[in-house]
Amino acid sequence: MLEAPRVSVVIPVRNEAENIGPLIGEIEAALAGVAHEILCVDDGSTDATPAILAEAARAAPLRVLRHRQG
Repeated sequence: MLEAPRVSVVIPVRNEAENIGPLIGEIEAALAGVAHEILCVDDGSTDATPAILAEAARAAPLRVLRHRQG
């Protein structure tokens, strides 16, 4: 059974393809050893942000909520 997250980090994003990967990495490093989750709320990105978030979700406790429009 997975441990329930003790910390939830909510990140609003829109067209943050260059920044979101490093930010998720920094959050992961800062919360190493702490049960956590990251929730990215994508407000209608039109760049590569959705693809980067999908890839990051494979390796991190990341959930993505995507709005069609910002």
